[in-house]
Amino acid sequence: MRNGLGVAALVLSIVGALSGLIPLLFWLAGTLGLLAVIFGFVGRSRASKGTASNGGVALSGAIVGLAALGRASWGLVITVNATKDAVTAIDQALSTDPVARATKSSAPKPLAFGKVASEPPFALKILSAERAKTVSSSIDNHTAQGSWVVVKVLVKNTGDGPAQFDGMDSGLLDADAKQYNVDSSATISQNLENSAGIYDKINPGQKVTRTLVFDLPEKTTPRVIAMFGSEGSNGAFMYLQ
Repeated sequence: MRNGLGVAALVLSIVGALSGLIPLLFWLAGTLGLLAVIFGFVGRSRASKGTASNGGVALSGAIVGLAALGRASWGLVITVNATKDAVTAIDQALSTDPVARATKSSAPKPLAFGKVASEPPFALKILSAERAKTVSSSIDNHTAQGSWVVVKVLVKNTGDGPAQFDGMDSGLLDADAKQYNVDSSATISQNLENSAGIYDKINPGQKVTRTLVFDLPEKTTPRVIAMFGSEGSNGAFMYLQ
């Protein structure tokens, strides 16, 4: 009697079904399940012709093989979804630009100019936003490639302990949603000129004025500023006019 295929179908189907319990092994469950189905039906055919005596075993192998194929499909779906989620998480983790992360995720609607934004542990308010060709201090002078946008921000620590707000991760968006980063050297010199060390911590309840400087093309219209009170925050978005 030619019972080999029926036995092989049952063995392969059992191994395939067990492999299907682990989503990452969907490929193994699918391969073994498919072979089990083929061997099972061939073995069943042999039994019906009288050349094999284990038709029931072969049929059982084919049925369990179909179950293994079902588990393989389930594992494939889970693996694909998990891979997509992992890629998204890695992209967000590798992005060092908080403005880009926020605008791609759940950035809040910008507040009107002059409104106070809560960005824990700070409350932020735009005092002014002006254009300038040069910004000067007793330390140095800075000339823009285009023109400077000088934004003055009132910062109040609403938290329970001293906290630092340097604004260096802030971003400015123009009318076309193009992003511009803070010019660090011009920003630092402007805050030193105002006797407000940009890296000094702000005590609870204390208010300070920070000056943030951006270099924009001459004909670009600044529209929204994004500022961040802590790492991973979605940020406070405020209109500049």
